[in-house]
Amino acid sequence: MRPLIPGQLLRICCVFILLAGSAAAQTSAVITGRVTDRPVRNVSLAYWYDPGISPALTQDTLLKQDSFYFRLPLSAGKQVFFYADAGSGYQFYGLVREGDSIHINMRGDSLSFTGKGAVVCRAMYAAGREQAAVAIPAKATAQTLAAAYQQQLLKGSQVLAVYRDSLTAMTWSLVNAHVQGEAGARLVSTLWKLPPAPDSTMEERQVRFYQREILPALPQIIPSDTTAMAIRFLSYLLQKAEADYFIQHRFECNNRAIYEWIKTHYSGRFRDKLLAHALTLGFAAGNQAEEQEWCVRDYLSMAQDDACKQAIGKIYGRSRKGISKGSVAPAFSFPDQQGKLVSLQQFSGKVVLLHFYNSTDSLVKILSEVKTCFNEGTVSFVNICCNGSTVKDLPGWLLYADEQHQEVLTQYNISKYPSLIIVGKNGKIYATRPPDPAADHGTALANIIYEALLQ
Repeated sequence: MRPLIPGQLLRICCVFILLAGSAAAQTSAVITGRVTDRPVRNVSLAYWYDPGISPALTQDTLLKQDSFYFRLPLSAGKQVFFYADAGSGYQFYGLVREGDSIHINMRGDSLSFTGKGAVVCRAMYAAGREQAAVAIPAKATAQTLAAAYQQQLLKGSQVLAVYRDSLTAMTWSLVNAHVQGEAGARLVSTLWKLPPAPDSTMEERQVRFYQREILPALPQIIPSDTTAMAIRFLSYLLQKAEADYFIQHRFECNNRAIYEWIKTHYSGRFRDKLLAHALTLGFAAGNQAEEQEWCVRDYLSMAQDDACKQAIGKIYGRSRKGISKGSVAPAFSFPDQQGKLVSLQQFSGKVVLLHFYNSTDSLVKILSEVKTCFNEGTVSFVNICCNGSTVKDLPGWLLYADEQHQEVLTQYNISKYPSLIIVGKNGKIYATRPPDPAADHGTALANIIYEALLQ
């Protein structure tokens, strides 16, 4: 694990997870910490009460004598996931309960935990380090990747087994779902990495590979109201639903097919939460509009969980309304390649070209040509990767929208990639869908940016 970088912005992202039960008096949990050998000045806290379907809230503070302090409002008896990210691959997930007071000492490339509730953080930290230590082959095949992810699952289960007697049954199941969810999702993804071969059809080889290499190694986690609180477990189940559907029907499925599959294979509040997470990701990823609307309307008519229904109804309403010329551009803060948060506000007074894209983006050369027409002091190009790997050759700022920032994509009504939006010097939308620059080598796009500069 790499040490903290001097001057690196430390982002402490806390994901609030409300357990089932009636409303109770507001109390709190406390997370404090100290950075003993790195000049980290600012600490930011982001959290939300319903991970997977609700937007994040944020707090900021300055370190005082190398220390930080946050008091987290919680209802009595509730537990809270938190996520710490110091950039450059330095990440940590933890869990606190109402009444806990955990102190994190950050020194070099390691963390230590003290205080009430620290044992669960030690368990998650140790499991994460062991999983991260498993080498991923540089030139990987489906088989070698599957073997590596199987090893990560094994390492995670071995570490958590040591701590099982130190945690309540509910806390252990929640931590286990969280720790094993990511490696489980990666293992499922190897199904799609098999190359074609002349000796059999692709579908037959995928079925054999799934049944022999993937299914036996997947974590045995029972879906429940508790494990539904682990967003990584929900994301794993979405990937597994797609794979299971494919194995049974032998053809690729669309978003509606996955939605129907989940409806028939899960029930109760767990089903409502899993479907809500799938629909939220669908809005952010720009799923096919007709399919997405059919799924949303069906969900709102049959879901029983009021919180999930309200969240999806709110996102659906915003997606129908969308943004228009003259409206205030929704604020955002995305991490750049060094982990530093970059906000829309810092470009105030400039014209901003927002470029939302995925790893197959085709506008690198054209946008580079358009960029040469403008001075950085007046026009800023902001490239936001929404799916896949960041394209390094794009001109301007390179940002990444991870799962914590999907709400912004919904606010901008991003339905396809690439999508371009121009924000004027006054912070208001100037153009929501400028002409495709690939059609005329960026001529029309450059002209619209010029017009925005004259406003």
